[in-house]
Amino acid sequence: MTVQAHTADKRLVVLAVLGVVLALAAAMWSLAGCAPQEASQAPAQSEDKGSGATAMDGQPVNWTMESDCSMCHTAEAESATDAACPQGAAHGAQNVTCVQCHTEQDVLKTEHADVKFGDKTSTKATVVTVDPATCESCHGTMADVAAKTADSKALTDDKGTTVNPHDIPAGQKHDANPPTCTSCHNNHSKALAKDAMKYCAQCHHRGTFECGTCHELRE
Repeated sequence: MTVQAHTADKRLVVLAVLGVVLALAAAMWSLAGCAPQEASQAPAQSEDKGSGATAMDGQPVNWTMESDCSMCHTAEAESATDAACPQGAAHGAQNVTCVQCHTEQDVLKTEHADVKFGDKTSTKATVVTVDPATCESCHGTMADVAAKTADSKALTDDKGTTVNPHDIPAGQKHDANPPTCTSCHNNHSKALAKDAMKYCAQCHHRGTFECGTCHELRE
C-alpha cells in the first residue's frame, strides 16, 4: 500500500508540473500574439496623425516670381523630366524655368493672391500666362517654324489631307482668330497631336481640314 501511495503522489506531482508548464506556455503565446498586432497598429496611427498635413497649412503662400512652383504644382514639375511629355522634357533638358515661359507677372500675382499652403492645386491652368512673344524669342516666328514643319504629317485628316500646322491658310475666320503657340502646345501634355486636333475641331468638322465643308458655305 505504501509503494502504491508513493507512486500516486509522484504522478500527482508530475501532473502538477505539466499543468504549470502548459499554463506558462499559454500565457507566453498570448503575449506573443498581441505584440505584433500592437506593432502593426502603430504605423496606421502615425499615418492618420500625418495625413499629409503640415504646420504651414493655412498660411499665405506670398507668391513671387522667385517662388518654387514645384512645391504646389508637382504634376507640372514632373512633366519636365517625363519622356512621355516631349515638350516639357525638351524644355527641362535646357533647364528652362517656369517663369521663363510663364511671364505674365500681373496675372500670376492675381491668381496666387489668396492661395494658402495646403490648398488643393488646380488640375490645369485656369488662365493663359505664356506670351507668344516668349515662345518666339527661342523658336522664331510662326513663319520660321512653318518652314521647319513643311513636311510634317502631324495634322492629317480622315481623307488624307495634310496641313502644315504652322502655316495657317489665310481666311476670314483664321485672320479674325489667329492661333497662338499655346492654342495647340501644352508644355505639360503627353498628346500634342490630340491637343492640336481638338483646337482645329472647334471650327472644322472633326477629321476634315478641307475648306467649304461648313453648312453656311455650302448654302
